[in-house]
Amino acid sequence: MRKRTAQPRLRPVPRRSISTIVQDPQLVQQRHEQIFQAATRVFISRGYHEATVREIAEEAGLSLGSLYSYIRTKEDILYLVFERLTAALRESIRAAMQGVTDPVEQIQAALRANLETIKRYEDGVLLMYQETKSLDQESLHHVLAGEASYVKFFEDILEAGYRQGVFKGEPRLSADVITYLCSLIALRRWNLRRRFTGDEAIDGLIAFILRGLGVPDRTEEAGRRR
Repeated sequence: MRKRTAQPRLRPVPRRSISTIVQDPQLVQQRHEQIFQAATRVFISRGYHEATVREIAEEAGLSLGSLYSYIRTKEDILYLVFERLTAALRESIRAAMQGVTDPVEQIQAALRANLETIKRYEDGVLLMYQETKSLDQESLHHVLAGEASYVKFFEDILEAGYRQGVFKGEPRLSADVITYLCSLIALRRWNLRRRFTGDEAIDGLIAFILRGLGVPDRTEEAGRRR
């Protein structure tokens, strides 16, 4: 019988402040969500360097002056997109892990939550791979810190299972490989959509990763018990 393990914790990640003249935090949060959604669409369709702040404002249903009340520069908008995306990925995993103590169930819950969130924000994930190089140094530092915390979360799950003999492989390398494999839902979406439904792709990736970690297939395991 596998031991229960403590739930891994997501490390706090410092955020770069985004200047705004609006004092109502709830309204800022609402407008930032509008800007995030609109900017992702515009950056994907036009490219970050070709896109204009005016186009983003129009896509968000805001006047240019109103948008500048909540954000100051196009560079801030790109950082906002990446920050909100990594926060969504981290929060989805954290929520899925609540009350789960078995290491195999932990990795399954984390993988499914992660893949479903990547699928929901696949334009943003694609944008991150294309335009991270366009961030200024301070923004890049914070985005990479958020990504490192996200990878470390998987690493903690794998280390606990490795100590129990549940998982094979080197936890640090495995965690990096897993986070990249999950991104294929976005990076290979055009090809995957032609060949699989969304659920088939997610289920297949989870099964592939579990096999790589040395977790027996449930049907095979049941057969050996007979």
